[in-house]
Amino acid sequence: MIHLRTDSITMQFGGLTAVKEFSLELRKGEIIALIGPNGAGKTTAFNMITGVYKPTSGKIYFKDKEITGLR
Repeated sequence: MIHLRTDSITMQFGGLTAVKEFSLELRKGEIIALIGPNGAGKTTAFNMITGVYKPTSGKIYFKDKEITGLR
């Protein structure tokens, strides 16, 4: 069963696209790492998943329930 899924989430700040079409599926017990250089959008992706930012587009699901933009 997929516990956390992002479906092409994108975050734009004005004309700047910080994260574009980020998709992810996590199952129970999985451990992952999100790596990349400074300014790659790692923190922005985390902030969208945790509800700090509402994605400009795309959806976030937890156990098949949409949680996009929930805090």
